[in-house]
Amino acid sequence: MKTRILIMLPGEPAELRDVELPDADDGQGNYKALKAIIEPITGHPLEHVTVWADFSGGNAFKRADMFVNEMGHLETPPMPRNDAATEIYRRNAIMNHGEAVPESLPSIVGPAVLFEHIVWR
Repeated sequence: MKTRILIMLPGEPAELRDVELPDADDGQGNYKALKAIIEPITGHPLEHVTVWADFSGGNAFKRADMFVNEMGHLETPPMPRNDAATEIYRRNAIMNHGEAVPESLPSIVGPAVLFEHIVWR
C-alpha cells in the first residue's frame, strides 16, 4: 500500500515522501516495515503516538499515526524540541481529554514522522 509521510525535523520545513507499506493482513502486523521506514529518520527506539492531524495543514483533523524517538528527552543533551510535532501531539489530548493548557502537556523532541492515515496495526 502506497502512503504519504511528513517528516518533521526541529526548526526545518517538513518534507513530504511517498512510501510503500506491505499489507498487514498476515496476522503479524506491519511493525518491521514501519521500523525500516521510521528508525532511519527518528533513531532507535521508535515510539507510536496517536494523533489528530490534517495532513494538508488545515483544520480537517482526523485520526492518524505519528512516530518519534522514545528516548529523545533522555539523551545527553536532549534532542531539540519539535514545535510542529508537539502541536500535533498535544491536539489529541486537548480534543479527547479536555486539557486546557497546552504547555502543561509533554512536548515532542527530535524528528517526527506523521503518516497520512492510520498505519499502526
